[in-house]
Amino acid sequence: MLRPDSRPVREHARQVVALTADLTDWAQRTRSGDHGRLRVGMIDASAVQHHGEALRRFRADHPELRIHLRVGPSGELLRELVDGSLDLAVCVEPPEPVRGVHTEPLLSEDLAVYAPDGRQQAGPSAGWGPWVLFPQNAHTRTAIEAALRRRGAPLEVVAESHQPEVLCEMVRLGLGWSVLPAVQAEWGDRPLASCGIVARRRLVTARRSGSAPHPAGLLLDQGLRT
Repeated sequence: MLRPDSRPVREHARQVVALTADLTDWAQRTRSGDHGRLRVGMIDASAVQHHGEALRRFRADHPELRIHLRVGPSGELLRELVDGSLDLAVCVEPPEPVRGVHTEPLLSEDLAVYAPDGRQQAGPSAGWGPWVLFPQNAHTRTAIEAALRRRGAPLEVVAESHQPEVLCEMVRLGLGWSVLPAVQAEWGDRPLASCGIVARRRLVTARRSGSAPHPAGLLLDQGLRT
């Protein structure tokens, strides 16, 4: 059985294995990025609202490239990036730097308050809530809690979900208030009515620091910024 204090050694070993695999893959890829495999992780807002069209264009421009898309929460994507399961990730900027990960800003988006009665004026913050929010370990939850505390709003959380569409439905059902990315809460044929913007979050592209960059990953990164 491994000792508890061996965890840093195990994490370093996993990173070394991932970097070694990067170098092996690099030797087998073409510089054009038109062949091989690209493993991309994205949060749902990136894959659907922000970059869906960019992904479609990229697939059309690189028909012989095998693209594996993984959609999930930011924390999971960063862990899979570090252990070598992903080549590129688009996620919410982590509150603290993640060892072995290099990030670059991609875009910022609004986080707005949504009330179950559809009001567009939030009223005094002391009357906000209860809340249905992203889980405690979600990167966006950190920004939301900080914003609500600055406004003196009570933080009674009655339900949690990683899925913004589930949180939207909870608001519609009257289960509670929420703070959500406006691009998701106000998207589609049943948009929620915003009470106002309370914070912003930054999305970043992430890759393993010190690793050979994936040629197709570099091309996709550029495509996401146009």
